[in-house]
Amino acid sequence: MKSDSSPDYLSLVKELQQQLQLWQEAIALQSQLDKAIAEEWQVTHDQIQSFFQCEMVNGDNAEITPQFLSLQVEINKQLKMLGVDLTMLRSSRSAATWQKRHQQIGDRLNTLQKYCEFHFT
Repeated sequence: MKSDSSPDYLSLVKELQQQLQLWQEAIALQSQLDKAIAEEWQVTHDQIQSFFQCEMVNGDNAEITPQFLSLQVEINKQLKMLGVDLTMLRSSRSAATWQKRHQQIGDRLNTLQKYCEFHFT
């Protein structure tokens, strides 16, 4: 049973959405190859992944519906794939490869934002 002090599931989705939005804006501003920035993005990814796992997946969410559970599965999958994208971005040696990986990360963040928005439709 959910305690009165814990945030409800949709509040957690909103917080995840805000974290993703801030990160997406930061990534959009940095289109040039920069390994130090890519390392910072990895840390941000790890923090968002941890928030998702600890608060949303393993949290006390008595009100989660089958539709929300399905969205959780998709968000989890996209976050894992985003981690792979970041690993590949960090290993980029050319500006062209960086640009391609950077675009993939932006696309993946757009997909994650859409999954968050589906919770509210």
